[in-house]
Amino acid sequence: MISDRCLILLNGEVGAGKTTSTRIIAQLMGMNNAQSPSFAIHLAYKNIQGKTLDHVDLYRLKDDEDLESSGFWDLFYSEDGLVVIEWAQRLNYEYLPIHWQRIEVKIETTEIEGQRRIKSRIL
Repeated sequence: MISDRCLILLNGEVGAGKTTSTRIIAQLMGMNNAQSPSFAIHLAYKNIQGKTLDHVDLYRLKDDEDLESSGFWDLFYSEDGLVVIEWAQRLNYEYLPIHWQRIEVKIETTEIEGQRRIKSRIL
């Protein structure tokens, strides 16, 4: 079960389905038109019940300084919400807030077109 403060860490190669997975999560929360934040780095969505989804893409960040200047850490001051991070393997998980539920999801492509292998774990 996803808690009020939940962080989903998506890992996988280009084209594995990280953004598609986030779009599905957004749709399940009643949010339509979720887009890839590749160039914006961060996009925020809110549903009619007031629940938030922050979608972050770390692909274009070069180093920790880029992460600091992006306002990334400010996302965790919220009392509730869901934060989905693409390319989460670029983070040092030791610095993530311990008061948030953390779920790591690894998405792998397979030899069969359109099929994916998904592994998840609660950290």
